[in-house]
Amino acid sequence: MGESRLVLSLPCEPGLVEAAGEIARCWQRNGHTPLIVGLRGELGSGKTSWVRAMLRGLGHSGRVPSPTYTLLEEYPLGELVLVHLDLYRLASGDELENLGVRDWLDRPDLWLLAEWPERAGRLLAHCDLMVDFEITGASSRRVVIAAVSVSGQSALESIHHIDSRYPS
Repeated sequence: MGESRLVLSLPCEPGLVEAAGEIARCWQRNGHTPLIVGLRGELGSGKTSWVRAMLRGLGHSGRVPSPTYTLLEEYPLGELVLVHLDLYRLASGDELENLGVRDWLDRPDLWLLAEWPERAGRLLAHCDLMVDFEITGASSRRVVIAAVSVSGQSALESIHHIDSRYPS
């Protein structure tokens, strides 16, 4: 599969929140499940903020803590379950396996959003999309969403209209 990607220039936190929420609603509306998304970028680049904004965009109004120490947070959202992983402190691949990642990969109703996916090779190999975050200013970010599977390509095509509001 050739590289297919969407590049967004987000000048501020509200722009990041708006884009992530719109993308989540679009994917949900178009039935993109299961979907495994890797989130990459340096500390403080917006990965957790992106997941929070996606959850808010899907109507979640509860607390959204960072899973840095717990490794995961699970959010049932009606027909969809979103699992947010933060693998920064992952000690080994076995630790991830003990959390039940194999079971999640078999679920048809799941979005798995994994920060630091490169720390778990088995999970990285299953990603449909990679979202890379780059700090470009005090509150601005460049976000590159790339498809790495057929499912990812379909999900990416469903959001290409978004780039007109956040040109790269």
